[in-house]
Amino acid sequence: MSERVRLKYCPVGAVSEIGASAHYLQFDRWGVLLDAGLDPHHALQDGVPAYDLLYDRPVNAILITHAHLDHIGSLPVALQRFPRARVYMTPATAELTEVMLHHYLHVQRKQAMERWQPYRPLYSEEYLDMIRYLFQSFDYEAPFWLHGYEESGLRFTFYDAGHILGSAGVLIEWRGRRLFYTGNVRLSAQFILKGARLPDSVDVLITEATYGADAEAETIRRSAEVKRFARHLSERLRMGGVVLLPVFALGRTQEMLMLLHRLRQKNQIPAVPIYVAGFGLAINRLYDRMLHKIYPEYHRGQLRTITFGRWSRGRHLRGPAILISTSGMLLPGSASFDFARQLAEDARNAIFFVGYADPETPGGLLREKKFEALKELFQVDRLECGVEVFRFSAHAHRRELLKLIKRLQPSQIILTHGEKPALQWMAEHIPDVLPDGQVLIPESGTWYDL
Repeated sequence: MSERVRLKYCPVGAVSEIGASAHYLQFDRWGVLLDAGLDPHHALQDGVPAYDLLYDRPVNAILITHAHLDHIGSLPVALQRFPRARVYMTPATAELTEVMLHHYLHVQRKQAMERWQPYRPLYSEEYLDMIRYLFQSFDYEAPFWLHGYEESGLRFTFYDAGHILGSAGVLIEWRGRRLFYTGNVRLSAQFILKGARLPDSVDVLITEATYGADAEAETIRRSAEVKRFARHLSERLRMGGVVLLPVFALGRTQEMLMLLHRLRQKNQIPAVPIYVAGFGLAINRLYDRMLHKIYPEYHRGQLRTITFGRWSRGRHLRGPAILISTSGMLLPGSASFDFARQLAEDARNAIFFVGYADPETPGGLLREKKFEALKELFQVDRLECGVEVFRFSAHAHRRELLKLIKRLQPSQIILTHGEKPALQWMAEHIPDVLPDGQVLIPESGTWYDL
Protein backbone atom coordinates (compact mmCIF):
# COMPACT_ATOMS: atom_id res chain seq x y z
CA MET A 1 0.00 0.00 0.00
CA SER A 2 1.69 3.16 -1.19
CA GLU A 3 -0.48 5.62 0.74
CA ARG A 4 1.04 6.73 4.04
CA VAL A 5 -1.64 7.51 6.62
CA ARG A 6 -1.85 8.44 10.27
CA LEU A 7 -5.47 8.11 11.37
CA LYS A 8 -8.23 7.23 8.94
CA TYR A 9 -11.83 6.19 9.52
CA CYS A 10 -14.37 4.35 7.37
CA PRO A 11 -17.79 3.02 8.41
CA VAL A 12 -17.96 -0.24 6.47
CA GLY A 13 -21.35 -1.10 7.98
CA ALA A 14 -24.59 0.80 8.54
CA VAL A 15 -24.64 4.42 9.72
CA SER A 16 -28.04 6.01 9.08
CA GLU A 17 -30.05 2.99 10.20
CA ILE A 18 -30.05 0.34 12.93
CA GLY A 19 -28.26 -2.38 11.03
CA ALA A 20 -24.85 -4.00 10.65
CA SER A 21 -22.49 -1.99 12.84
CA ALA A 22 -18.85 -2.08 11.72
CA HIS A 23 -16.31 0.76 11.89
CA TYR A 24 -12.75 0.64 10.62
CA LEU A 25 -9.90 2.76 11.99
CA GLN A 26 -6.39 2.83 10.52
CA PHE A 27 -3.61 4.00 12.81
CA ASP A 28 -0.65 4.40 10.51
CA ARG A 29 0.35 0.78 9.65
CA TRP A 30 -2.22 -0.87 11.94
CA GLY A 31 -5.95 -1.35 11.55
CA VAL A 32 -8.79 -1.92 14.00
CA LEU A 33 -12.37 -3.02 13.32
CA LEU A 34 -14.99 -1.92 15.86
CA ASP A 35 -17.86 -4.43 15.84
CA ALA A 36 -18.76 -6.88 13.07
CA GLY A 37 -22.52 -6.81 12.83
CA LEU A 38 -25.14 -8.24 10.50
CA ASP A 39 -28.35 -6.63 9.30
CA PRO A 40 -31.07 -9.29 9.71
CA HIS A 41 -33.51 -7.29 7.56
CA HIS A 42 -31.55 -8.09 4.39
CA ALA A 43 -30.74 -11.30 2.56
CA LEU A 44 -27.73 -13.02 4.10
CA GLN A 45 -24.84 -11.62 2.05
CA ASP A 46 -26.57 -8.25 1.62
CA GLY A 47 -26.63 -7.81 5.40
CA VAL A 48 -22.85 -8.13 5.77
CA PRO A 49 -20.68 -4.97 6.08
CA ALA A 50 -18.63 -3.98 3.05
CA TYR A 51 -15.43 -5.76 4.10
CA ASP A 52 -14.19 -5.61 0.51
CA LEU A 53 -13.35 -1.95 1.18
CA LEU A 54 -10.55 -3.21 3.44
CA TYR A 55 -8.94 -5.63 0.99
CA ASP A 56 -5.61 -3.72 0.98
CA ARG A 57 -5.83 -2.41 4.55
CA PRO A 58 -4.42 -3.96 7.72
CA VAL A 59 -6.90 -5.47 10.20
CA ASN A 60 -4.93 -6.39 13.30
CA ALA A 61 -7.76 -6.37 15.82
CA ILE A 62 -11.54 -6.74 15.99
CA LEU A 63 -13.14 -5.26 19.11
CA ILE A 64 -16.72 -6.31 19.91
CA THR A 65 -18.84 -4.05 22.11
CA HIS A 66 -21.72 -6.43 22.87
CA ALA A 67 -23.45 -9.59 21.71
CA HIS A 68 -26.52 -8.36 19.84
CA LEU A 69 -26.67 -9.68 16.28
CA ASP A 70 -26.31 -6.27 14.65
CA HIS A 71 -22.88 -6.03 16.33
CA ILE A 72 -21.58 -9.65 16.15
CA GLY A 73 -23.51 -11.37 13.33
CA SER A 74 -20.77 -11.11 10.70
CA LEU A 75 -17.83 -11.76 13.03
CA PRO A 76 -17.20 -15.23 11.48
CA VAL A 77 -17.22 -13.62 8.02
CA ALA A 78 -14.76 -10.96 9.18
CA LEU A 79 -12.44 -13.65 10.52
CA GLN A 80 -12.57 -15.46 7.20
CA ARG A 81 -11.49 -12.20 5.53
CA PHE A 82 -8.97 -11.18 8.21
CA PRO A 83 -7.68 -14.44 9.72
CA ARG A 84 -4.75 -12.82 11.55
CA ALA A 85 -6.87 -10.35 13.50
CA ARG A 86 -6.98 -10.51 17.27
CA VAL A 87 -10.55 -10.61 18.66
CA TYR A 88 -11.19 -8.71 21.88
CA MET A 89 -14.34 -8.50 24.03
CA THR A 90 -15.41 -8.72 27.65
CA PRO A 91 -15.72 -12.18 29.27
CA ALA A 92 -19.54 -12.04 29.31
CA THR A 93 -19.67 -10.94 25.67
CA ALA A 94 -17.42 -13.86 24.71
CA GLU A 95 -19.84 -16.33 26.34
CA LEU A 96 -22.90 -14.66 24.87
CA THR A 97 -21.40 -14.34 21.38
CA GLU A 98 -20.88 -18.09 21.11
CA VAL A 99 -24.48 -18.80 22.17
CA MET A 100 -26.03 -16.06 20.03
CA LEU A 101 -24.22 -17.07 16.83
CA HIS A 102 -25.16 -20.73 17.20
CA HIS A 103 -28.77 -19.70 17.85
CA TYR A 104 -28.74 -17.49 14.75
CA LEU A 105 -27.77 -20.49 12.61
CA HIS A 106 -30.51 -22.56 14.26
CA VAL A 107 -33.10 -19.90 13.38
CA GLN A 108 -31.83 -19.62 9.80
CA ARG A 109 -32.06 -23.39 9.32
CA LYS A 110 -35.56 -23.50 10.78
CA GLN A 111 -36.79 -20.65 8.57
CA ALA A 112 -35.34 -22.30 5.46
CA MET A 113 -37.15 -25.54 6.27
CA GLU A 114 -40.46 -23.76 6.91
CA ARG A 115 -40.20 -21.92 3.58
CA TRP A 116 -39.01 -25.01 1.67
CA GLN A 117 -35.86 -23.11 0.71
CA PRO A 118 -32.25 -24.34 0.55
CA TYR A 119 -30.23 -23.65 3.69
CA ARG A 120 -27.08 -21.73 2.73
CA PRO A 121 -25.69 -20.06 5.85
CA LEU A 122 -22.90 -17.49 5.86
CA TYR A 123 -20.83 -19.83 8.03
CA SER A 124 -21.16 -23.25 9.63
CA GLU A 125 -21.51 -24.44 13.21
CA GLU A 126 -18.19 -26.22 12.81
CA TYR A 127 -16.54 -22.92 11.91
CA LEU A 128 -18.08 -21.25 14.99
CA ASP A 129 -16.57 -23.97 17.14
CA MET A 130 -13.18 -23.40 15.48
CA ILE A 131 -13.04 -19.63 16.05
CA ARG A 132 -14.21 -19.65 19.67
CA TYR A 133 -10.64 -20.08 20.92
CA LEU A 134 -9.66 -16.83 19.19
CA PHE A 135 -11.79 -14.70 21.51
CA GLN A 136 -9.59 -12.87 24.03
CA SER A 137 -11.50 -11.33 26.90
CA PHE A 138 -10.64 -8.48 29.26
CA ASP A 139 -12.49 -7.06 32.24
CA TYR A 140 -13.79 -3.51 32.42
CA GLU A 141 -11.19 -0.77 33.00
CA ALA A 142 -8.25 -3.16 32.58
CA PRO A 143 -6.06 -1.68 29.79
CA PHE A 144 -4.36 -4.03 27.31
CA TRP A 145 -2.05 -3.63 24.31
CA LEU A 146 -2.49 -4.89 20.76
CA HIS A 147 -0.89 -8.31 21.23
CA GLY A 148 1.91 -9.14 18.83
CA TYR A 149 2.06 -5.54 17.64
CA GLU A 150 3.15 -3.70 20.78
CA GLU A 151 5.28 -1.40 18.62
CA SER A 152 2.00 0.06 17.31
CA GLY A 153 1.47 1.87 20.60
CA LEU A 154 -2.24 0.92 20.51
CA ARG A 155 -3.83 0.42 23.92
CA PHE A 156 -7.47 -0.52 24.54
CA THR A 157 -9.75 -0.31 27.58
CA PHE A 158 -13.34 -1.54 27.94
CA TYR A 159 -15.85 0.50 29.95
CA ASP A 160 -19.21 -0.79 31.16
CA ALA A 161 -21.83 0.52 28.68
CA GLY A 162 -24.88 -0.38 30.79
CA HIS A 163 -26.74 -1.76 27.75
CA ILE A 164 -26.77 -5.56 28.25
CA LEU A 165 -24.61 -8.03 30.14
CA GLY A 166 -21.00 -7.55 29.04
CA SER A 167 -21.66 -4.50 26.87
CA ALA A 168 -18.73 -2.11 26.61
CA GLY A 169 -17.56 1.17 25.25
CA VAL A 170 -14.02 1.05 23.85
CA LEU A 171 -11.27 3.54 24.63
CA ILE A 172 -8.39 3.49 22.16
CA GLU A 173 -5.18 5.32 23.09
CA TRP A 174 -2.54 5.92 20.45
CA ARG A 175 0.45 8.25 20.50
CA GLY A 176 -1.15 10.70 22.92
CA ARG A 177 -4.57 10.64 21.25
CA ARG A 178 -7.71 9.19 22.79
CA LEU A 179 -10.68 7.85 20.81
CA PHE A 180 -13.83 6.46 22.43
CA TYR A 181 -16.51 4.32 20.78
CA THR A 182 -19.68 4.08 22.86
CA GLY A 183 -21.25 1.07 21.16
CA ASN A 184 -24.82 0.95 22.49
CA VAL A 185 -24.91 2.88 25.74
CA ARG A 186 -27.31 3.44 28.64
CA LEU A 187 -26.21 6.10 31.15
CA SER A 188 -28.84 5.56 33.84
CA ALA A 189 -29.50 2.29 35.65
CA GLN A 190 -31.90 -0.37 34.40
CA PHE A 191 -33.51 -2.99 36.68
CA ILE A 192 -30.43 -5.21 36.70
CA LEU A 193 -27.62 -3.28 35.06
CA LYS A 194 -26.12 -0.11 36.43
CA GLY A 195 -25.52 2.88 34.21
CA ALA A 196 -22.48 3.26 31.95
CA ARG A 197 -19.05 4.23 33.19
CA LEU A 198 -17.01 6.60 31.04
CA PRO A 199 -13.35 7.52 30.60
CA ASP A 200 -11.97 10.99 31.10
CA SER A 201 -11.94 13.49 28.24
CA VAL A 202 -11.23 12.18 24.73
CA ASP A 203 -10.17 13.64 21.40
CA VAL A 204 -12.54 11.73 19.09
CA LEU A 205 -15.93 10.27 20.01
CA ILE A 206 -17.90 7.75 17.92
CA THR A 207 -21.35 7.57 19.44
CA GLU A 208 -24.71 5.95 18.81
CA ALA A 209 -27.74 8.20 18.20
CA THR A 210 -30.55 5.64 18.33
CA TYR A 211 -33.11 7.87 20.05
CA GLY A 212 -31.95 11.17 18.58
CA ALA A 213 -35.34 11.81 16.92
CA ASP A 214 -37.44 10.56 19.85
CA ALA A 215 -38.72 13.59 21.76
CA GLU A 216 -40.91 11.46 24.03
CA ALA A 217 -38.06 9.30 25.33
CA GLU A 218 -36.44 12.20 27.19
CA THR A 219 -39.70 12.98 29.01
CA ILE A 220 -40.24 9.49 30.44
CA ARG A 221 -39.63 9.14 34.18
CA ARG A 222 -38.83 5.54 34.96
CA SER A 223 -40.64 5.55 38.32
CA ALA A 224 -43.85 6.81 36.70
CA GLU A 225 -43.56 4.26 33.89
CA VAL A 226 -43.07 1.45 36.40
CA LYS A 227 -46.22 2.52 38.29
CA ARG A 228 -48.21 2.63 35.05
CA PHE A 229 -46.91 -0.80 34.11
CA ALA A 230 -47.82 -2.26 37.52
CA ARG A 231 -51.30 -0.76 37.41
CA HIS A 232 -52.20 -2.10 33.97
CA LEU A 233 -50.62 -5.47 34.72
CA SER A 234 -52.56 -5.83 37.98
CA GLU A 235 -55.86 -5.00 36.26
CA ARG A 236 -55.42 -7.78 33.72
CA LEU A 237 -54.27 -10.36 36.24
CA ARG A 238 -57.18 -9.67 38.58
CA MET A 239 -59.49 -10.32 35.63
CA GLY A 240 -57.90 -13.75 35.32
CA GLY A 241 -56.08 -12.91 32.11
CA VAL A 242 -52.73 -13.90 30.67
CA VAL A 243 -50.36 -11.00 29.97
CA LEU A 244 -47.81 -11.66 27.23
CA LEU A 245 -44.57 -9.67 27.16
CA PRO A 246 -42.90 -10.18 23.75
CA VAL A 247 -39.23 -9.47 24.37
CA PHE A 248 -35.74 -9.79 22.95
CA ALA A 249 -34.04 -12.86 24.40
CA LEU A 250 -30.87 -10.99 25.34
CA GLY A 251 -31.27 -8.07 27.72
CA ARG A 252 -34.96 -7.27 27.76
CA THR A 253 -36.03 -10.72 29.04
CA GLN A 254 -33.74 -10.49 32.05
CA GLU A 255 -34.53 -6.85 32.86
CA MET A 256 -38.29 -7.49 32.82
CA LEU A 257 -37.94 -10.55 35.03
CA MET A 258 -36.14 -8.45 37.62
CA LEU A 259 -38.79 -5.72 37.43
CA LEU A 260 -41.58 -8.25 37.92
CA HIS A 261 -39.72 -9.77 40.87
CA ARG A 262 -39.41 -6.39 42.59
CA LEU A 263 -43.04 -5.49 41.98
CA ARG A 264 -44.15 -8.82 43.37
CA GLN A 265 -41.92 -8.40 46.44
CA LYS A 266 -43.53 -5.01 47.12
CA ASN A 267 -47.05 -6.42 46.60
CA GLN A 268 -47.58 -4.01 43.71
CA ILE A 269 -48.75 -6.84 41.44
CA PRO A 270 -50.58 -10.07 42.32
CA ALA A 271 -48.45 -13.13 43.11
CA VAL A 272 -49.17 -15.11 39.94
CA PRO A 273 -46.93 -17.55 38.05
CA ILE A 274 -44.29 -15.99 35.77
CA TYR A 275 -43.37 -18.19 32.82
CA VAL A 276 -40.59 -17.83 30.27
CA ALA A 277 -40.65 -19.34 26.79
CA GLY A 278 -38.14 -19.27 23.98
CA PHE A 279 -34.42 -18.54 23.75
CA GLY A 280 -34.47 -16.18 26.73
CA LEU A 281 -34.17 -19.17 29.06
CA ALA A 282 -30.69 -19.96 27.74
CA ILE A 283 -29.63 -16.34 28.18
CA ASN A 284 -31.02 -16.35 31.73
CA ARG A 285 -28.61 -19.12 32.62
CA LEU A 286 -25.66 -17.05 31.39
CA TYR A 287 -26.84 -14.00 33.34
CA ASP A 288 -27.19 -16.15 36.47
CA ARG A 289 -23.71 -17.58 36.00
CA MET A 290 -21.81 -14.41 35.07
CA LEU A 291 -23.54 -11.31 36.38
CA HIS A 292 -22.19 -11.59 39.93
CA LYS A 293 -18.65 -11.33 38.50
CA ILE A 294 -19.50 -7.79 37.35
CA TYR A 295 -21.89 -6.83 40.15
CA PRO A 296 -20.86 -8.78 43.30
CA GLU A 297 -24.13 -7.91 45.04
CA TYR A 298 -26.14 -9.88 42.47
CA HIS A 299 -27.31 -13.22 43.87
CA ARG A 300 -26.09 -16.04 41.64
CA GLY A 301 -29.01 -17.96 40.16
CA GLN A 302 -31.61 -15.29 40.96
CA LEU A 303 -33.38 -15.31 37.58
CA ARG A 304 -33.97 -19.03 37.90
CA THR A 305 -35.76 -18.51 41.23
CA ILE A 306 -38.06 -15.81 39.80
CA THR A 307 -39.58 -17.94 37.05
CA PHE A 308 -42.33 -20.44 37.78
CA GLY A 309 -41.37 -22.65 34.89
CA ARG A 310 -41.09 -23.03 31.16
CA TRP A 311 -44.21 -22.70 29.02
CA SER A 312 -44.18 -24.78 25.85
CA ARG A 313 -46.12 -23.82 22.74
CA GLY A 314 -48.54 -26.73 22.85
CA ARG A 315 -49.72 -25.92 26.34
CA HIS A 316 -53.13 -24.32 26.91
CA LEU A 317 -52.82 -20.71 28.12
CA ARG A 318 -54.68 -20.24 31.37
CA GLY A 319 -54.56 -17.19 33.63
CA PRO A 320 -53.91 -15.39 35.72
CA ALA A 321 -50.29 -15.58 34.59
CA ILE A 322 -47.46 -13.58 33.08
CA LEU A 323 -45.71 -15.00 30.01
CA ILE A 324 -42.37 -13.63 28.79
CA SER A 325 -41.50 -14.89 25.32
CA THR A 326 -39.38 -14.27 22.23
CA SER A 327 -39.43 -12.81 19.67
CA GLY A 328 -39.88 -9.21 20.74
CA MET A 329 -41.40 -8.29 17.38
CA LEU A 330 -43.83 -11.25 17.22
CA LEU A 331 -42.14 -12.55 14.09
CA PRO A 332 -44.16 -15.33 12.40
CA GLY A 333 -42.98 -18.75 13.50
CA SER A 334 -41.75 -17.48 16.87
CA ALA A 335 -43.13 -18.59 20.24
CA SER A 336 -44.50 -15.11 21.01
CA PHE A 337 -46.38 -15.02 17.68
CA ASP A 338 -48.11 -18.34 18.48
CA PHE A 339 -48.97 -17.20 22.01
CA ALA A 340 -50.35 -13.87 20.74
CA ARG A 341 -52.67 -15.72 18.36
CA GLN A 342 -54.04 -17.77 21.27
CA LEU A 343 -54.58 -14.72 23.46
CA ALA A 344 -56.00 -12.38 20.82
CA GLU A 345 -59.73 -13.12 21.10
CA ASP A 346 -60.12 -12.95 24.89
CA ALA A 347 -60.66 -9.47 26.36
CA ARG A 348 -59.18 -10.53 29.70
CA ASN A 349 -55.76 -11.05 28.13
CA ALA A 350 -53.24 -8.42 27.11
CA ILE A 351 -50.01 -7.97 25.18
CA PHE A 352 -47.56 -5.49 26.71
CA PHE A 353 -44.72 -4.17 24.55
CA VAL A 354 -41.66 -3.17 26.57
CA GLY A 355 -39.12 -2.75 23.77
CA TYR A 356 -38.66 -1.76 20.15
CA ALA A 357 -40.65 -3.38 17.33
CA ASP A 358 -40.09 -2.66 13.64
CA PRO A 359 -43.27 -1.02 12.22
CA GLU A 360 -43.47 -3.63 9.44
CA THR A 361 -43.48 -6.62 11.82
CA PRO A 362 -46.57 -8.06 13.56
CA GLY A 363 -45.30 -6.50 16.77
CA GLY A 364 -45.10 -3.10 15.12
CA LEU A 365 -48.60 -3.48 13.67
CA LEU A 366 -49.97 -4.44 17.07
CA ARG A 367 -48.24 -1.53 18.80
CA GLU A 368 -49.94 0.78 16.31
CA LYS A 369 -53.23 -1.12 16.82
CA LYS A 370 -53.65 -1.93 13.14
CA PHE A 371 -56.07 -4.68 14.03
CA GLU A 372 -57.56 -5.39 10.60
CA ALA A 373 -54.19 -6.40 9.16
CA LEU A 374 -53.47 -8.49 12.24
CA LYS A 375 -56.76 -10.42 12.18
CA GLU A 376 -55.78 -11.87 8.83
CA LEU A 377 -52.21 -12.50 9.97
CA PHE A 378 -53.31 -14.19 13.21
CA GLN A 379 -56.21 -15.94 11.43
CA VAL A 380 -58.72 -14.84 14.08
CA ASP A 381 -62.22 -13.34 13.75
CA ARG A 382 -61.70 -10.59 16.31
CA LEU A 383 -58.92 -8.96 18.27
CA GLU A 384 -60.20 -8.31 21.79
CA CYS A 385 -57.06 -8.50 23.95
CA GLY A 386 -55.62 -5.34 25.45
CA VAL A 387 -52.48 -3.76 23.99
CA GLU A 388 -50.17 -1.46 25.94
CA VAL A 389 -46.76 0.06 25.16
CA PHE A 390 -44.21 0.89 27.87
CA ARG A 391 -40.91 2.71 27.51
CA PHE A 392 -38.14 0.63 29.12
CA SER A 393 -35.20 1.28 26.82
CA ALA A 394 -31.64 -0.02 27.07
CA HIS A 395 -30.37 3.03 25.15
CA ALA A 396 -29.58 6.55 26.31
CA HIS A 397 -32.06 9.17 25.15
CA ARG A 398 -30.84 12.20 23.23
CA ARG A 399 -30.43 14.56 26.21
CA GLU A 400 -28.33 11.93 27.98
CA LEU A 401 -26.17 11.62 24.88
CA LEU A 402 -25.63 15.38 24.91
CA LYS A 403 -24.55 15.14 28.56
CA LEU A 404 -22.13 12.38 27.61
CA ILE A 405 -20.66 14.55 24.86
CA LYS A 406 -20.32 17.53 27.18
CA ARG A 407 -18.57 15.39 29.78
CA LEU A 408 -16.07 13.82 27.37
CA GLN A 409 -15.28 17.13 25.57
CA PRO A 410 -14.18 15.59 22.25
CA SER A 411 -12.86 17.85 19.52
CA GLN A 412 -14.55 15.63 16.92
CA ILE A 413 -17.85 13.72 17.21
CA ILE A 414 -18.90 10.99 14.75
CA LEU A 415 -22.61 10.09 14.84
CA THR A 416 -23.77 6.57 13.94
CA HIS A 417 -26.40 3.92 14.74
CA GLY A 418 -29.50 6.01 14.12
CA GLU A 419 -32.04 6.88 11.47
CA LYS A 420 -31.30 10.07 9.52
CA PRO A 421 -33.65 12.30 11.60
CA ALA A 422 -31.94 11.05 14.76
CA LEU A 423 -28.47 11.82 13.41
CA GLN A 424 -29.56 15.24 12.20
CA TRP A 425 -31.14 16.22 15.53
CA MET A 426 -27.97 15.32 17.36
CA ALA A 427 -25.81 17.23 14.87
CA GLU A 428 -27.98 20.33 15.25
CA HIS A 429 -27.91 20.29 19.07
CA ILE A 430 -24.34 19.27 19.86
CA PRO A 431 -23.15 22.90 19.43
CA ASP A 432 -25.43 23.80 22.36
CA VAL A 433 -23.20 21.80 24.71
CA LEU A 434 -19.92 21.81 22.78
CA PRO A 435 -19.65 24.91 20.56
CA ASP A 436 -16.18 24.09 19.20
CA GLY A 437 -16.80 20.41 18.49
CA GLN A 438 -16.64 19.22 14.89
CA VAL A 439 -19.61 16.98 14.07
CA LEU A 440 -19.51 14.34 11.35
CA ILE A 441 -22.38 12.25 10.02
CA PRO A 442 -20.38 9.83 7.89
CA GLU A 443 -21.46 8.04 4.77
CA SER A 444 -21.07 4.27 4.69
CA GLY A 445 -18.02 3.25 2.68
CA THR A 446 -16.47 6.73 2.69
CA TRP A 447 -12.97 7.42 4.04
CA TYR A 448 -12.26 10.25 6.45
CA ASP A 449 -9.09 11.74 7.97
CA LEU A 450 -9.38 12.23 11.72
